[in-house]
Amino acid sequence: MEETKLLLDVNEKPTIGKWIILAIQHVFAMFGATILVPILVNSSAGTEVLTIPVALATSGIGTLIYILCTKGRSPVYLGSSFAFIAPLTAAYLKGGISGAMTGIMVVGLIYVIFATLIHFIGKDWIHKLLPHVVIGPMIMIIGLGLAPNAISQIGLGTDTQIEWKGVIVAIITFLTTAIVMVRGKGFLKIVPFLIGIVVGYIAAICLGLVDFTPVAEAAFFSMPNFILPFVNYAPNFSALLTIAPIALVTMAEHIGDHTALGSIVGKDLLKNPGLDRTLLGDGIATFVAGMLGGPANTTYGENTSVVGMTKVASVWVIGLAAIIAICLAFLGKFTALISTIPNPVLGGVSLLLYGFIAVNGLKVLIENHIDFGKSKNIVVASTMLVLGLGGAAISIVSGDLSVTISGMSLAAIVGILLNLLLPDEKGKNTEEKQADENKEITEASNETKREEKNEDTKVIAENISENKIEGKKMNINVLDNPIIEHKLSIIRNKNTGTKEFREIITEIAIFLCYEAMKDAKLEEVEIETPLCKTKAKVLKEDNYAFVPILRAGTGMLDGLLQVIPNAKIGHIGLYRNEETLEPVKYYYKMPKDISKREVLILDPMLATGGSASDTIKCLKEDGVKKIKFLSILAAPEGIERLNKEFPDVELYTAAIDEKLNEHGYILPGLGDAGDRIFGTK
Repeated sequence: MEETKLLLDVNEKPTIGKWIILAIQHVFAMFGATILVPILVNSSAGTEVLTIPVALATSGIGTLIYILCTKGRSPVYLGSSFAFIAPLTAAYLKGGISGAMTGIMVVGLIYVIFATLIHFIGKDWIHKLLPHVVIGPMIMIIGLGLAPNAISQIGLGTDTQIEWKGVIVAIITFLTTAIVMVRGKGFLKIVPFLIGIVVGYIAAICLGLVDFTPVAEAAFFSMPNFILPFVNYAPNFSALLTIAPIALVTMAEHIGDHTALGSIVGKDLLKNPGLDRTLLGDGIATFVAGMLGGPANTTYGENTSVVGMTKVASVWVIGLAAIIAICLAFLGKFTALISTIPNPVLGGVSLLLYGFIAVNGLKVLIENHIDFGKSKNIVVASTMLVLGLGGAAISIVSGDLSVTISGMSLAAIVGILLNLLLPDEKGKNTEEKQADENKEITEASNETKREEKNEDTKVIAENISENKIEGKKMNINVLDNPIIEHKLSIIRNKNTGTKEFREIITEIAIFLCYEAMKDAKLEEVEIETPLCKTKAKVLKEDNYAFVPILRAGTGMLDGLLQVIPNAKIGHIGLYRNEETLEPVKYYYKMPKDISKREVLILDPMLATGGSASDTIKCLKEDGVKKIKFLSILAAPEGIERLNKEFPDVELYTAAIDEKLNEHGYILPGLGDAGDRIFGTK
């Protein structure tokens, strides 16, 4: 078994045919968003600020720069960033093309400065500067601030007469995009905006809303209209504070995308090649984009999804996709055709896109369990939202120099300052306040709480030893075998090497599979031995599916496949938020007939139960009736959670350990199972 279950690892080169096909998939994935940014910026500004050929060219050039900076160790595609649509428009309206492009170049330099600091002093300080309570509202303001543009493009503004043909096209575009997002499967689900634009464009043609004159007049091949500093304009820093603070938002997006991609490819990309190198690549790419007259670059989640779907992480494929994007930029007829997309099509897709951006900001707050029972969090988030959406602006004038900070930039600066300057509240969390609002919190009461928690853990453990919880029998099955105990002692030892660790995980997984299959249904068949015919009972292997939780769960998969080789395989990708200890889902792919199968979920460690709980919820939503969960080790807290939430799910484990530590790791445990299986630490 490949350690990361990839068909092609990061540095592997495919055959020429597959290479081209896989690269084209990545081009399709990035295409819709990359061309949409310049179109939306131009629509918002009321004039041409960015051109589609330059956006395509700078996305490809930027990706190649990123690959060089990361030494080909990270399969990331860089494309036009939606986060800069409103700030770039505002920068243009204030300082012209020179103000907008100077701002983009400075954003790239900010990335480079941060990369340098991270290289020398580490990255922990970034989380203090940019906590989720600041990032969430920033993203919400970006989406909601653009909402009026979508309404205007559709033609539903209060000051305009409704053009019903345009409204119909916008509705068709919107519904197509929404249906593909909700019901699309496989690759279609990755490119909903591109499909929505194509269907909406066809509808616009049918209703006579498309003018093909630009296509007829365009040359087949043409040079992108690159705009160069000191050639076409002099640098202008008047709009710098309008656009530069957005770098902090996209930097947080950069970290999240690399974390998700690292989980897919089985490598910690923030360590190798390292956050300093990935930020450096992103920063230089954005600086070059600004120098050439293109939009700021950002990591593309769409292309990360393609890597997860195809199991191909080759940077050779990403590099070829970048070269194809550059070549498309020189096809005059092609880029002219894109420029004929009418406003109603853009409005239909933007109606969903801008709301999608805003909801992502809300998702950041929810997934990271931001406690709005704390006044500080309320002050930070609410102040940012009002300043960012209320049209607030501060102008600083000194002689001939005038600097204006407004909207998103003002909200970002104020939010960061408030979070750093306001003192953290002392006291209980929201749940404790609800339970005992009138009691003063003291150090003594906190100590009591800790003692009670330890006592609760002991009670849980005692209940588990009796196979009961709250007086009810639990679905927990623990392997009772001296060989298993011996094997566990080996993998607990920190000096055990990766190869031996992985082999023993496979062995224990086989034992667990045998235990979990005790109730398997058999069917009688006739076979012939060397001596005579006889009746025998066989297992119906097409009744089962294995679902490892990426990435550590794949370490158990070989063992189960040795027992039931014809079982189907599904995958769910989850990574743990180190602040909340809760899982964040980034990938989900199951067999089409998963609802008809008995599913065995695989994860070496049942700790808090968060990842297991999310996986079970997803499978139940897909109609799966019978689910079993297999782990090498389990903590009392995780067992209790699953038995309360899903009493019908049977749990199988090789051993139950004592408790979780403050970081959510099992004690005594065996460390990070994923790192030890794949040798990444």
